[in-house]
Amino acid sequence: MDRSVLSLVLVSALTVLLAGVHVECKARVCYFGPPPEPDPDNPDNWMEQVMQKIGKRCSGKRQPTPAVTGKPTPAGTGKPTPGTKKPTPAVTEKPTQTSTEKPTPDGTGKPTLAGTWESTPAGTGTTTPTPECPSPAPLGMEDGTIPDNRITASSTYASYHAWEGRLNNAKAWTSTGTDANPWIEVELVDSTVVTGIITQGDSIGWYVKQFQVAYQKLPSSYYEHITDGNGNIKVFVGNTDDRTPFTNLFKESVVATVVRIEPTDWKSNYAALRLELIGCRRD
Repeated sequence: MDRSVLSLVLVSALTVLLAGVHVECKARVCYFGPPPEPDPDNPDNWMEQVMQKIGKRCSGKRQPTPAVTGKPTPAGTGKPTPGTKKPTPAVTEKPTQTSTEKPTPDGTGKPTLAGTWESTPAGTGTTTPTPECPSPAPLGMEDGTIPDNRITASSTYASYHAWEGRLNNAKAWTSTGTDANPWIEVELVDSTVVTGIITQGDSIGWYVKQFQVAYQKLPSSYYEHITDGNGNIKVFVGNTDDRTPFTNLFKESVVATVVRIEPTDWKSNYAALRLELIGCRRD
């Protein structure tokens, strides 16, 4: 073989060999030194001879580096295996339970809410105690504690006078058929805490269906009306028959010396009413 050609082959082989040795040395060293002498009898197969030589000195196969497959660590039970990225669990919010109130079965009682009006048949409702009136009670219409001369009215039909308008009395106060704005008034004399009213019809088919309540704090002061939450005059629901007593409790008690009931709607041509006031006398 031409010497120049042989030199070129040797240089090329040496370059490849050294490059291979360098790469292998990153992991292990099994061959280092000058390349083996070429076989003069077979110069064309020299590269194969070189690789065979290296193969004999670097016996065995290089074991492939296993992929890192660390066993995933359950959330919160330990440190994750190195090389494995702990998966981030999807963020799930615990659903907020919708607040549900247990409904009150019909007929078992209606919850009393602060600031609400309460209208009930007489004897089934109770007034809400206040610091001024811890134990509301009848103020004296039915039992006669309030005398007749302290009960007056805008008009009177026949013998159905104002003082007849006592709860459970045999007769009732009845206005005339021409009285467009009837009223009946009770004078309490002393300042009294009034928390509600019981109304009743006249037992012959006449009764008041709706009414308003006015009062005087002092005998010389002007009349004020019980109002609703919007500041308007409160219209109370009255009776639905002529015999059953019906109780209306005030949203807020009032202090009065005079209480006036003003019917605004009634059954038949006459406003007929029997009543009792509820509250506490001041000592």
